[in-house]
Amino acid sequence: MAYFDEGIYDPLTGLLAPLYFYESSQRLISWAERTGRRTALISIQLGDLKDDQVIKCASDINVELRGGDLLGRVSEKIFVLHLIGDLLGAKQLIFRLENKTKAKANLVFEAVELQNGEGIASALKRLGA
Repeated sequence: MAYFDEGIYDPLTGLLAPLYFYESSQRLISWAERTGRRTALISIQLGDLKDDQVIKCASDINVELRGGDLLGRVSEKIFVLHLIGDLLGAKQLIFRLENKTKAKANLVFEAVELQNGEGIASALKRLGA
């Protein structure tokens, strides 16, 4: 099953596809650096969810996001959320997301705050995504 193409959106979930997620994240990092804001990443490991559960999970998470937050499907079983805010804000969002998606108990959430000058690839590596 080819589930990613060179497009902007993942065909199953409608989330940002990896290439566009990375490009958009770089723009978000640049904006944050210019305005003195922080950004954080949250990885969401989906475990063994079936396609319909992955779609529902993506929808549930999207409802909790603010304008400017980026949610992408970077691999078959990993969503990554890039948000404006610090690690505390990311942990607060994880709490809300865990409550929103509680029926899917096998989701694993991890968060990191991007350091000054850090690129998206380095932050994703720290997340293990």
